[in-house]
Amino acid sequence: MGDVGSLPSYYWRLFTNIDFTAAQPFGFWTLLSFFTILSGFSILFLTFLIYRADSKNPKNRFIAMMLFTESVRCMAVSFFYAYPYELEQIQFLYFIRIIFYTTGIMLLFLYLSAPFFYIENRFSKWVVKSYYYRAQIFIPVISFVILLVACMSMGGIHESLGETLWIYCEGVGPGVGGTSSGEPLTYVPHCDEGLASVYPLMWSTTLIGPLAQIIFFIPLIGAIITTVMITFTTKEIFRTGSTSEKNEIWAIRLGFIGKTLFQFLSIIALVTFFSLLPDVEGPALTWFNADAVDYDSIPTWAILIGVVTPFISVNLVLAALFEAFVFSYAVMKHEVLGIDERLRKTFTTALFAGLGAVSFLVATELMENAAGVGWLGGVIIGIPLILLRKPIFSAFSKISISIMPEAHTGNEQAYLEAYSIAMDDGVVTEDERRMLKIQAKTLGLDEARVNHLESHYSAKSEEE
Repeated sequence: MGDVGSLPSYYWRLFTNIDFTAAQPFGFWTLLSFFTILSGFSILFLTFLIYRADSKNPKNRFIAMMLFTESVRCMAVSFFYAYPYELEQIQFLYFIRIIFYTTGIMLLFLYLSAPFFYIENRFSKWVVKSYYYRAQIFIPVISFVILLVACMSMGGIHESLGETLWIYCEGVGPGVGGTSSGEPLTYVPHCDEGLASVYPLMWSTTLIGPLAQIIFFIPLIGAIITTVMITFTTKEIFRTGSTSEKNEIWAIRLGFIGKTLFQFLSIIALVTFFSLLPDVEGPALTWFNADAVDYDSIPTWAILIGVVTPFISVNLVLAALFEAFVFSYAVMKHEVLGIDERLRKTFTTALFAGLGAVSFLVATELMENAAGVGWLGGVIIGIPLILLRKPIFSAFSKISISIMPEAHTGNEQAYLEAYSIAMDDGVVTEDERRMLKIQAKTLGLDEARVNHLESHYSAKSEEE
């Protein structure tokens, strides 16, 4: 860490010198990489909850495996932007990119498995049973073999997936560079005076090879096919199934629809990225190539790529988060006490935090460019967000309720039935309240959950 100073001072330089118009998006990319890694751990936590809820149920095992794959994918997608790695570390950690693209192929198999949990035939039963043990082994192995064969047929791993570039600028002047494959750069990195505020800087970025471009489309295609299959194969359940079954199908289908939309945005960002590129290709395309970027007259592509590129990763992560919340609701709503309410609160908080973060970044950037005082934009946008916190939360709560309707476990339903009987005359007597407390204790419901259930009953009665 001696090359860039202490880690806190390094991050402080990056975060306080974000300026897209000056081609300084490094702190922004690092912030988003933190977001993707934390999102991966959040999905991993939901994976653990789903598996623990009923580890012998093949549906739980399937959803848990799918979300585990998504969590690994989120943690790996922007991994190289999170830390000032040495070149030797970059070369060693290249295997993370291999894991990332392997998960992309895995998701195709996992997505296409989903409709078979709602189809009654011999092949569907075989697919469902495979998630007891076989699928957990064969899907990762087969996906890795497919990736390896494709890489070898396209000239090698680095050629097909893309290089990871490493640049080090101690100060203004010539810098040092390298690649994950060990091939030297075709130019000497130029550490321009326009970036002096972030020096010393150790920066790595990833290129997207031809095979990587194909794999980006694979989960999107799988999600579209799965959405269509689930829609057509579950029509009978929507006609004759219970409310619980209908809610589950709705949640699963909505999860894939959301996944499709967010991944489609990632593809749009990817296409936009390639459309912005100049004639310079491969490792020569960086902010540190004097032949590609002139800091006296920064080209438009250098500014826009700083904004567009990270949204390829962010949309991928948002798709996984949405899918994780909705699938967790679908699988656990009748198995874990209050999981639907907790998921809705978390989802609402995440929406509010996301709105605040995006608004803050946009406001500070606009004020930095307009008046040279970025923090003022944060204050201007922060005060309305604080004052309007309640109505914004209320609006987001309505969205979360429409996505994840109220659902109850068997124990909660039993309490509601007892409470309904007590409320026949519109009043709960002292004797009835004592019996309800005994019932709640027997069913394992705490006071907070009981209050929520009774409030839900009252709200539902008023609607009727």
